[in-house]
Amino acid sequence: MEEDKTIAVPENTEKSNCGGANHPCGKCPNSTEHQSNGEEETVDRSQFIKTAFAGVTACWGVMALAPVAMYLNPPQSNDDDKTKVTSLEVCKLSELPPGTGRNFRFGSVPALIVHTEDGVLHAFKAICTHLGCTVQFRPDKQNIYCACHGGQYDAHTGKNIAGPPPKPLSELKAAIVDGKIIVSRV
Repeated sequence: MEEDKTIAVPENTEKSNCGGANHPCGKCPNSTEHQSNGEEETVDRSQFIKTAFAGVTACWGVMALAPVAMYLNPPQSNDDDKTKVTSLEVCKLSELPPGTGRNFRFGSVPALIVHTEDGVLHAFKAICTHLGCTVQFRPDKQNIYCACHGGQYDAHTGKNIAGPPPKPLSELKAAIVDGKIIVSRV
């Protein structure tokens, strides 16, 4: 006698259709009942390492390219709009002997006055035209120097003479009035 090998399915149980197979369990991967029972998908170690490596590589790439982009496209300076000062007394002429320089604030902008060895006063905005660092006068070399990337400017003209700066320094007007150094916009 052969036994009938059919399985009886209760009539109130819904059948799940998973890839064409009908079964009453509801535990197949496509079943919403199975996915919503609190089980979480796990990420294996190799997938985690690959994802982490890709993320770190992407961050490193952005950090490496940002300075290159800044170098190729230096910030535009519209400092005249920010600076409301038209002239400023810096110091007495006796406080700045020939062959020296002094940094000061011209409104909200750093500035530099240089008293060259030939006795002439020169004033510039002390903002490096490379990446906007503050420059200073170096009496040992008699030039204006940017410590950020080694840029150098001529103390007489503000012209860039060495390093990465693409343009000369912005010039200000220096004058002596009653023994005092007055700096004003050009």
